[in-house]
Amino acid sequence: MTTITSAGAGSGLDLESVISASISAKKAQLQQPITTKRTNTQITLTGVGQLKSAISSYTSTLDTLSTPGAFNKRSVNITQSKDDPILKVETKSGTSNGQYNITVNKLATTSRQEGVFDSSTTSLVTEDGSLTFKAGDKTFTIDVKAGDSLQNIRKRINSDGDNFGLSANIVNTSDGKAKLVLDSGVSGDGKNLAITASTSELKIFETGAIGTKMSQTQAASSAEIDVDGNTLKSDTNTFDNSIQDLKVTVMRVSDKDTDGSLKSNKVDITTDKSSIQSLIKNFIDGYNTLVDKTTSLGKRNTIVSGESQDDGGALAGDSMTSSVRSFMANIISSSSKESTTFSTIFQMGVNMDSKGKLSLDSDKFTEALDNNFDQVVALFGGDNGVANLLSTGLKTYTKTGGLLAQRQDSLNTNLRNLSQKSSDATAQIAKYETNLRAQYASLDTLLAKMNKSASYLSALTTSSSS
Repeated sequence: MTTITSAGAGSGLDLESVISASISAKKAQLQQPITTKRTNTQITLTGVGQLKSAISSYTSTLDTLSTPGAFNKRSVNITQSKDDPILKVETKSGTSNGQYNITVNKLATTSRQEGVFDSSTTSLVTEDGSLTFKAGDKTFTIDVKAGDSLQNIRKRINSDGDNFGLSANIVNTSDGKAKLVLDSGVSGDGKNLAITASTSELKIFETGAIGTKMSQTQAASSAEIDVDGNTLKSDTNTFDNSIQDLKVTVMRVSDKDTDGSLKSNKVDITTDKSSIQSLIKNFIDGYNTLVDKTTSLGKRNTIVSGESQDDGGALAGDSMTSSVRSFMANIISSSSKESTTFSTIFQMGVNMDSKGKLSLDSDKFTEALDNNFDQVVALFGGDNGVANLLSTGLKTYTKTGGLLAQRQDSLNTNLRNLSQKSSDATAQIAKYETNLRAQYASLDTLLAKMNKSASYLSALTTSSSS
């Protein structure tokens, strides 16, 4: 028997189209509102995420401005050849303006020993032993095995895990011999390399031993500079904090004057106004970027001839965007108690236009730096400065458990609920389709019987007439 798979097969009516239209209408009734709500919720969730990211980006900039010493930018000018510099000077957060005359008397050197051997490959020892290397307070020991050659000992030195930086190299000389060169890698007065051997055979390496092949070719010494008549020493070529809050690295000895004495190099440390202006520009650019983002996210749909153009932002009409803008404007407009000269940033060259965006009058700001540097720093930086107050307030939106996180949690909960409603609606539609098909199947069977009866009566009537 043929199985009927389409409604209306018995009656000949297009009941399948009727069922399909009914199911579509049911889906529109049950699923469409859920789909619309889910789409809108996802758009809002995306908008909240974008707002959170934009705020976090700006608070990173603000945190940089509010750190101690952020505005203590210094410019260093040294009278020396740029192509062949004598020294490098780096400033720290607490560096003050000043001038120094620095002369580099000598560079730090490491201790070096050399020894000539007949060959680098023939065995030097017949029994096991050890060599200990010491420079200053640093030391390490290597094991030497019976049969080891100069090459074997070199490898043991360079590969030892406790090696403090000593390097061993072999130079093959023109007369066929091998020269062992040891450089301690440790500089500083009194830190010469000393080698101690554990066996008589290894005494050829021991410092000062009878019959040793090693001799010192360079002594370890400290670097020495003269700063305004004061002699300073360092074990290395770096003088870190020898001059308060400065790091001086010497690269070569100062040039000689006509009388043979060493010339001093003038170091001039001044306020780096351009760097400070860059900081304020970053402050303003970040502020404007966040204003633009909140404006675009909160933009409502445009209405043209009574029709919505669907061009609004992801948070159209949401109070969160206007709340962020209002908070920022209030902070930068409020009078500060940190400065006795400026009550707001608008008095030092910062301007705001009708759209709430900032700009900088560079000339006016430079004048404020020249005349009241400490007051500018006080207003912008520090715990109660504009930068930190803005950062702290904005983080109430972005922090874990903050306003935006709570909003995201709520929206995600709504999405889960909508997903459940969608599943329930799908089940309801499936049940509706099953019932509908059962009803139309009965109708189809009834109509089929009626059609058959009508055909029989028609045939009977025709036969009677004949």
